[in-house]
Amino acid sequence: MNKNIIFWGAKFKAGIIYDLIEKNKILENTKNLKIKYLFDPNLKKPQFSSKGIFSNKKKDLINFIKNSNYFVTCIGSEYGKARYLISKELEKKKLKPLEIVSKYSYISNKKLIGKGIQMFPYSVAHHNSKIGDYCILNTGAILEHDCEIGNGVHLMPGAVVGGNTFLGDYVTIGMNATILPKIKIEEGAFIGAGAVVTKNVKKNQIVAGNPAKFIKEIKHKLKLYPLK
Repeated sequence: MNKNIIFWGAKFKAGIIYDLIEKNKILENTKNLKIKYLFDPNLKKPQFSSKGIFSNKKKDLINFIKNSNYFVTCIGSEYGKARYLISKELEKKKLKPLEIVSKYSYISNKKLIGKGIQMFPYSVAHHNSKIGDYCILNTGAILEHDCEIGNGVHLMPGAVVGGNTFLGDYVTIGMNATILPKIKIEEGAFIGAGAVVTKNVKKNQIVAGNPAKFIKEIKHKLKLYPLK
């Protein structure tokens, strides 16, 4: 018997996840799972082709949730806080987060990995690294040994995080950025693409360059769709 999945989000990130499940067949946990529903309040139609039923209306969302077993929060980029908080609301509706773990990724210790992880092909979480809930390790991202990362973190494609590094909640590491070992990056910080981070980064700072330098502080604008 099929178990239904609802996607929150129907942009290109959702399309990548959809391909992993439906086309490439490289996930570890796809047996008897069906992507039944797609919901995105910000779109008139999905940005990818699928067999799922799409809506942007709250009344349909309520029905989708009632008829689903699992969910995937398909929100990428720097919107880790939204991904985390929406996921927690869906948990309250008794839905289970679906882990998106490519067979071509590597996890040293699955017991140290939080809920709702998304690990794309060739991403790596090395020895004794702890990952919070609803994080994304994108294609080719590397988390070295003895790191700790919080909830809603996103390592973009090709990002490398050196050993013994701490990443706070909702941190985003840009494409091909490098974080040297023993660095602390505080909540909500954004590391620009290709940056080389050689010193600690404070809360909600944007840094970029080689070596990375402070650019500006950011205020995360968060609009959550009500599930009540």
